[in-house]
Amino acid sequence: MASTVHAQPQAPFPPQVAAALAQAQKLAANQKLDEAERLLAPYAQYPECVYRRSAILMTLDRWAEAEAGFRALLKIAPNHFDCAMGLAGALIEQNRAQEAIPLLEAAYKAKPDGRTRYFLGIGLDQAGQKDRAAKLLAEARAHVIAQSEKRNLLPTELYMQISRRCNLRCAMCGHEVWKSNSGFMEMDVFDRILDQAQANGINTLHILSGQGEPMLHPHVFEMLEKAVGMGFSVGIVTNGTPLTQERCERLGKLGLSYIQFSFAGWDKESYEATYVGSKFERTLANLRTMQDTTRGTKTNFMVKAVCTGDNWAEVRDKTRAFLEGHGVEKVFTVIANNFGGNVVHGRFFEDHGVWSLKNIEHQRRMPCRVLLRAVGVFCDGTVTACACYDSNAELKIGNIMDNSLAEIRQGPEFRKIVDAFKCGDVSGIPMCSKCDDPFG
Repeated sequence: MASTVHAQPQAPFPPQVAAALAQAQKLAANQKLDEAERLLAPYAQYPECVYRRSAILMTLDRWAEAEAGFRALLKIAPNHFDCAMGLAGALIEQNRAQEAIPLLEAAYKAKPDGRTRYFLGIGLDQAGQKDRAAKLLAEARAHVIAQSEKRNLLPTELYMQISRRCNLRCAMCGHEVWKSNSGFMEMDVFDRILDQAQANGINTLHILSGQGEPMLHPHVFEMLEKAVGMGFSVGIVTNGTPLTQERCERLGKLGLSYIQFSFAGWDKESYEATYVGSKFERTLANLRTMQDTTRGTKTNFMVKAVCTGDNWAEVRDKTRAFLEGHGVEKVFTVIANNFGGNVVHGRFFEDHGVWSLKNIEHQRRMPCRVLLRAVGVFCDGTVTACACYDSNAELKIGNIMDNSLAEIRQGPEFRKIVDAFKCGDVSGIPMCSKCDDPFG
C-alpha cells in the first residue's frame, strides 16, 4: 500500500538540501529509487527529506524503515496528512491493520474522499470489520466511476490496432491465446475512428491495442501523417524489429507525441529469450538510430522494459544498466502484468483469485482506470472495453462502423462492465475477473 507524495509548504532549504531534494526527485522519476533513497538518508533533520525518503522506502517494500521515518516526522509535524497516510500504509503492509485504523479514521474525517475511503476500507477489512469495510470500498469504487460518468462514460483516449499481426512471440505476452495473427486496418476504418475521436473531443491516440506490431502495416506512415496532420497527439508502441535506418528517420520527423520502444535484456541470450523471433544486434541498432533521430525533436522517445520471471528485479537492473551504457536516456521498467489472466506470472493470490508478479495482498480490486478513460478499436472496427489485453474481443462492446463512439460507450454492454466494477463483483466479466491491473 504505497503512500502518495503531495508537496507541503516548506521553509527555504540550505542549497545542498534543496539540491539533494531536486536530484532525488529526478532519480525517483527515472525509477532509480535506491539511489534517491541513499541521497536523502543523510538529511534526517529536514522533514521534507524524511517524508520523501519514507515514501520511497514504501515503494521499495522496506516497510519497517518507512514506518520509522513516518513516525519520526509525525513527532515534528503531527498534522502532516500524507505522512499519517504513509504510516498507516506501512503498518498495513506489516499486517498491523488494527494500529493503522486510528490514523485512517482521522484522515477520513479530515478528507472523506475516494482515497481515504479506499485505504480505511482496506484497514477495516484486514482488521475483521467486514461490513463497514465493504461500505467504504463500495463508496471508493463509486467515486472513481463518478468521474467517468460526469463525461457520460466517454473516453478521453483512444487505442488503435492498425495491425493485428505480430512477428514475435514474446515471453511476457498472452500470444498463446490469440485466435488470429493477421489483419490490417483499412483506411475507411481509420478515417471513421479519427472522425469519431474529433466528434467526442478525444485528442490522444495510442497506436497499439490488444495485440499486433503497428510498424508491420503497409500504410503505417500515411496513417500517422494523417492523424498528426489533423492535430491529434499521437504515440506509437513498437518492438522495433521492422525498423530500418530510413524508417527510423521518417518516423522521427512525423511529429509524434511519443515513440515507445520495447526492449528487455542485456545481451543476445537474455534479449532473444524474451523477444522470441527477434535479432539482438539488429534491434539494438534500430534502438540507437531511433534515439538519435528523435533527439532534439518534440517526440518523446522512451524504452519500456517489461520484466518477468522470478528474477524480474535482476532483469530490471541489468536491462537498465545495459541501456544506459549505450546512451539510452529514458528507460521505463515495469513488472509484467498477467494479460487479463492469460499469462501465469508470480504467485497466486487466493483471496483475489489472481496470479501476479506484483504484491497485491494488501490491495483491493478497484475500477480499471484504463477501461474508464480509454477505448480500444481493432483493425476491423470492433470496439473493446479493454484497450490493453483483449486480443480476442472477449469484451466487445460494439463496432465503430455501425454505431457512434458515444452510442457504444453508453450502451448496455459497456454499462454492464462498469456496473460490475461498481458493485465489486466482476466474476462474470471475461478477463477482468483474472486481471491484476485493477489492483495497486
